Amino acid sequence: MQKKSACLKENHKGYTLLEVLLSFMVFSMISFCIPFFMKGFDTIKNEMVPPYYYEWTLFTQSLKRELWNGKDIVIEPNKISFTINDEQITYEKYQQSIRRRVNDSGHEVVLQSVKYFSLSPLPQGMHIELEFINGEKVEKEFFYYYYQTAEEPL
Repeated sequence: MQKKSACLKENHKGYTLLEVLLSFMVFSMISFCIPFFMKGFDTIKNEMVPPYYYEWTLFTQSLKRELWNGKDIVIEPNKISFTINDEQITYEKYQQSIRRRVNDSGHEVVLQSVKYFSLSPLPQGMHIELEFINGEKVEKEFFYYYYQTAEEPL
């Protein structure tokens, strides 16, 4: 009869203190780096959100451009409406934003994080007062000029 035996490779080396210290050192280095990564991600997230004055400048420029081409301008305390190419354009406060609508449909947010928004008419223009959620206040005056063409009745 033949004997069959399973021979396992014997390893008497074991898990040494040096390996424990090396593993703990790698674990500690990774653990100490996690807060730096989190801070970096937070910084990137904050940099991705534009400051309020960028949005405010973009909003005022687009409104000014449209007002120059607009007719039949109606200014209400929280809303302005005018006509361009037979389309009714409306800028109004909606919840915590200012939205733009065309022919009373759509929902294009043009300014966010708005706490207070007020419009008041001026001769050949209007005055806007706005306060953002963070307490920053801005205001601007717009002037528009509408000239009638020969085809339009007086």
